[in-house]
Amino acid sequence: MSTLDPERRRQMVEAVAAWLNDLAEAEPPPPGLAPEVMGSSEPTPDLFSVLSQLTALTRETQLQGRATNRLHADLSAALAQLTETMTSPEVMARKLAEARREARLELVAELLDVRDRFTRGLAEAQRRLASLRGIRARFGQRPVLEALVEGNLLARERFDDLLRRLDVREILCVGRPFDPAVMQAVEVVQTSDTAPGTVLEVFRPGYTSNGRVLRSAEVKVVGGMPATTGEQDYG
Repeated sequence: MSTLDPERRRQMVEAVAAWLNDLAEAEPPPPGLAPEVMGSSEPTPDLFSVLSQLTALTRETQLQGRATNRLHADLSAALAQLTETMTSPEVMARKLAEARREARLELVAELLDVRDRFTRGLAEAQRRLASLRGIRARFGQRPVLEALVEGNLLARERFDDLLRRLDVREILCVGRPFDPAVMQAVEVVQTSDTAPGTVLEVFRPGYTSNGRVLRSAEVKVVGGMPATTGEQDYG
């Protein structure tokens, strides 16, 4: 068994010691990594932890991307609505005119209901006035009923004047052919004195405004109506 000379042994021991010292030195940080990260006291994570954190980060990035897409869609819709709202003055004027017209029609509908109540009250007062007889009628209810009739007539005239100013016209029915476009037959009678399809009486007047039917007239009509009706002027 051969032995090394002392000098050779010393050289080998020094080489092994230098190699061990190199292993003990810390590896240089990867390029781009902040020095404070390397100086952290936290333990170095294992590969499984790194992969888990990368997966979670990827999932969060996907969710943020979807949220960004939704936000973009909402902003696009809001911008489109804003663009539609900020249209030309002509379009805005047309929309305002349509809104005013609809509001006017709602007001007209209320006025027509009030006029109907006045008309019913007037008819009842006239009926009672016509049924009064004798001295008692002359000095009893007659003055009251006459005043009531006169008041209702004046009120109805005011309503009719207001409706004319609003361009509301009553549909002319009595003596004219029945037209289902503007009339509703609530009673049909048979008679040989009048041609079939002729309107005899109006129970509830109908109205038009600028060619638009606001309310159909409820009428009494002679049976055997014609199959077709022509265009007519309804006031």
